[in-house]
Amino acid sequence: MGTKHDTLFRTFAMLRTIPKEPRYKATSTIHATLEEKGFKVSLRTVQRDLNAMTSHLPLYCKEGDGEYRWSLSASFNDSKVGLDTPTALTLVLAHEYLSGLLPQIVVDQITSQFQAAQQYLNALPSNHYSGWANRIKALPSGKTLIPAKIKKGIWEAVSESVLEEYAIDVIYLSRTRNEPKEYILHPQGIVVRHSVSYLLATVKDYDEVRQFALHRTQKVERSDKPYRHLGSFNLGEYIDQGAFSYRQSSDTKTLQARVKSEIAWLLSETPISEDQVLTQAEEGWYWLNASVADDQQTLWWIQGYGSAIDVHEPVEWRDHIHHQARELLGLD
Repeated sequence: MGTKHDTLFRTFAMLRTIPKEPRYKATSTIHATLEEKGFKVSLRTVQRDLNAMTSHLPLYCKEGDGEYRWSLSASFNDSKVGLDTPTALTLVLAHEYLSGLLPQIVVDQITSQFQAAQQYLNALPSNHYSGWANRIKALPSGKTLIPAKIKKGIWEAVSESVLEEYAIDVIYLSRTRNEPKEYILHPQGIVVRHSVSYLLATVKDYDEVRQFALHRTQKVERSDKPYRHLGSFNLGEYIDQGAFSYRQSSDTKTLQARVKSEIAWLLSETPISEDQVLTQAEEGWYWLNASVADDQQTLWWIQGYGSAIDVHEPVEWRDHIHHQARELLGLD
């Protein structure tokens, strides 16, 4: 790595080390922290870097106990450091997209980065970037529901228990009984699905992984019970096996259907499966052949296009769609 790159990354590392007013940190302490992070430089080099940074950043120095101590302005926003136009635009798009998917408490934790990106773009020359907010948008696919509200402190407590692996005592509002119930949970993972966030956990001494919606969680406390880790649990495999997709079976279905040309065009760009095949049928229609999961989500996706997709196989899917159509028309 070149010298310029070394200096750049070392500068970023120092910025993460220096506290904001009214706290100060000694040069020797900053030097020791950098060495812990793998930067092999002398104390004199650190002092020179700090002196150079005062010309460009609100970095203050005072002398005490025989050495210099450093502090950043309380108003300094280090999230702006390293931003360029593509990065700022990416952050703005991410904010628009994630705000409709993640719990508000999660979005709030990274709001400062999003705000820094917006301020960066707003400060660019107006002749090039005026009105950028009206020219950049992120739209999720399908109907997006407002994320379920999670009580204050629940997300932090649950995510910490997952990462640090300890048991928690939980008061949870059961959807079936509509009354609170106490559980001792052993967290195994978190899944954010559409507008709802779930804790995956085992209960007491059982090995079955259950799903607990965080917006129904009333209270979370660290438990004095020892944590039980499921060594065999793999989050990716758990999802692939259909835990969140309403699988009807573990089988793969062969979908054969006539689809209108506009649907064929969409699928040619964003296929429904890796082995998808589209062939021309009569005018305005294509034949679709693809291997798909035997789940409700695929069936709902098909039904969402109405008469634009005419399913021939699986036969049970075709019968189900026709039965629902007859019910809708009041013929059953």
